[in-house]
Amino acid sequence: MVLVLGLPKAQYDVIVIGAGAAGLTAAMYAASLKLKTLVLEGRNPSRLQLAPTINNYPGFPEGISGAELLRRFREQALKFGAEIRKGDVVAANLIGRVKTITTHEASFTAEAVIIATGIQHAKAGIPGEDRLLGVGVSYCVLCDGPLFRGRKVAVVGDELEAVRDALTMSSIASQTYLASPTGSFNVDPQRLKEVEDRGVKVLRGLRVQAIEGLTMVEGLTVVDPGGNKYKLEVEAVFIASPKVPLTKILAKSGLQTDDKGCIKVDSRMRTNIEGVYAAGDCTCGGFQVSVSVGEGAKAALAAFAYLKAIK
Repeated sequence: MVLVLGLPKAQYDVIVIGAGAAGLTAAMYAASLKLKTLVLEGRNPSRLQLAPTINNYPGFPEGISGAELLRRFREQALKFGAEIRKGDVVAANLIGRVKTITTHEASFTAEAVIIATGIQHAKAGIPGEDRLLGVGVSYCVLCDGPLFRGRKVAVVGDELEAVRDALTMSSIASQTYLASPTGSFNVDPQRLKEVEDRGVKVLRGLRVQAIEGLTMVEGLTVVDPGGNKYKLEVEAVFIASPKVPLTKILAKSGLQTDDKGCIKVDSRMRTNIEGVYAAGDCTCGGFQVSVSVGEGAKAALAAFAYLKAIK
């Protein structure tokens, strides 16, 4: 058990870790069921916050920005009485009836915890990547690919995930480039041939140097071993980096994850630890806003049933 001496404690029925679509939905449901609910919001923004337009969320046929949708989720959770605090989790004790969650500022206890931490992508470190994130730079083809239908795009990565993303975009974009941040691909050559047969231009021997654009992606600069530079005119760059769920600290408390770091849950979003639930991208269940919302609701309902049973 982790104890941080001198920190104030607050008692809640439910602590939700994460303030994205899953976390705020879980908080809204829990608070509406009259559970004293705390949401811990980390410093890293929700992936939803970075989405310029979402066209496939039910109820918004004209589309809605991710930031606006997230604002509405937050407003609704607060309306039902959920409390939201800023704070990155630095320690957790999930074993036992009372769970303890600690941030840099305080330590909180609750009898149920809902983990909705999302995922964190390992950055490729390409100049322009941070500046243009959300305005053409994306880490999720499934989420943002349809926004660039009929346009020229590039997929950047040197592993099999990049090949799969390029195959997906080949049926969406007018032209898809597959480029490596290192200049070489760690993929079976046959897989590269498969994407070429689908019309993808594989940039063998060329290393990605920079993503170009002032307020949105305008191109991708690649360089050959001789130092010669080439600029590709593209409107989006999809970076296929490994998905790293933010669960390392929580795993120390015995939380089970799979070999990719995704939290294991059952059909009711229950983890292997009694009273602990997980929802959204950290379960790797689909990486869609509507899926995260559904999982958040299920997690809150399961937590309510659990608390009712033990009390």
